[in-house]
Amino acid sequence: MQPLDRPTPTSGRIDRVGLRVMLLALSVGWFYLLWGKPWPALSAGAALGALWMLAIHLGEKRTLAARETSLRRRIGGQLAVDSLTLQSATSAAANAATWLSGLLPLSDFEQADGGVIARSDDRRVYIQCIRKHASSRAGRDDVLGTVRAAREHGVDVCVVCATCPFASEAVLLAEEVQPRTRLLGREGLIRIAGAAAPATDEQLQELGRRQRKRRFDPSLWKARLLQPGKGKRYGLYGLGMLAMLIMTRHWAYILPSAVCLLLFYLSRRGDGKTFEL
Repeated sequence: MQPLDRPTPTSGRIDRVGLRVMLLALSVGWFYLLWGKPWPALSAGAALGALWMLAIHLGEKRTLAARETSLRRRIGGQLAVDSLTLQSATSAAANAATWLSGLLPLSDFEQADGGVIARSDDRRVYIQCIRKHASSRAGRDDVLGTVRAAREHGVDVCVVCATCPFASEAVLLAEEVQPRTRLLGREGLIRIAGAAAPATDEQLQELGRRQRKRRFDPSLWKARLLQPGKGKRYGLYGLGMLAMLIMTRHWAYILPSAVCLLLFYLSRRGDGKTFEL
């Protein structure tokens, strides 16, 4: 089965208008069945239909506000978590501890080697953040290193945060080691960071500008077009078009042949560039 296409803005407006017309007709029909008189039923049905429309409008407004809040939290959380990868270990752990304080009763923060120690009720909590790219995975060695640091500080609970997902073996290891170890992966970190610092209007505008610039960036298109691995294909296509020109004597092949050979030359020329500062 083919998946259903997403509704277009026009179809969405038609659906909303159709829903309101149907509710108005049902309201008038309901009062007409009760009273059997058309004009009183029309006025009462119109009033009830107006109430229905007002309720729908308020519901749509509330839904839109909830979606905007959720989107701001998601984008703000992603920006905040991605920024941790470029921070020092202590700074990243301090930010993660600050976000966690909105979820857990943490207090009395103090910096430790590569992490932060806080107090939650009568327990001492060691918090450390593993800084890796979102496409990577935090493994057993990352968790073991944090647990060793937590044991050196003699804490009761160890919280391992990560800017990437955790591997399955790391999750299994966290259930076995002492002190008590809790993992907070990328998605959980994004949620608590977004709740603490949702995206502002300025951040959304800057993100939109960057995406538009990235979409129409000439240097990016040039890099994609002149990738070194495409040079051989350009050369083969160009020679193939040149052979078709010679065999068929159709001059329509000369332009694509020239373009492919030119791209082959530019791609091969880029391979020899040396790295310079």
